[in-house]
Amino acid sequence: VAPRALVPVSRRRPRTAHPQGNRLSGYLMRLPVDERDPVTRLTRVRTAMDRNKEAGPHRGAGAVALLAEHVPPLGHRLGGPLLGQAARLWFDVLVTSVPLPGFGLRLGGDPLGAVFPLAPLAPGHSLAVAVSTYRGSVHYGLVADGSAVEDLDRLARAVTEEVTALTVACAH
Repeated sequence: VAPRALVPVSRRRPRTAHPQGNRLSGYLMRLPVDERDPVTRLTRVRTAMDRNKEAGPHRGAGAVALLAEHVPPLGHRLGGPLLGQAARLWFDVLVTSVPLPGFGLRLGGDPLGAVFPLAPLAPGHSLAVAVSTYRGSVHYGLVADGSAVEDLDRLARAVTEEVTALTVACAH
């Protein structure tokens, strides 16, 4: 069975602040790991995301985040731990894109050459994948439960190989 990914999606318009913080939703989708062709895999992911976006955030996993906006604080305190434990039933891996500013970042006055994003690891989950673009390059961050994913280095190599295969396939 193909793993199910939770893909968080911001519902906040760019350059606008929301007085109550982030406005998030999310989509669930199966990852087509059984497909051999990299372009077909990408097409299947794109089609699934387009279908999710067309249905809107009021359906599926996104509805949970929308409902949470209307639950009083006591409900969050009481229901949060239960929903957190149930998350592993909804999805296998978190896959997210982390937006970065278009200008060069600095740390201690020195320019950063690369920024690797990190996504939170949900309770009971083993893997989270984050992707960002920075200064013309794509950067990946993999966060894993070391006891559950002992070969994270293999996944890191596979991600690099997949991107290379997709780049070569798209160039032809």
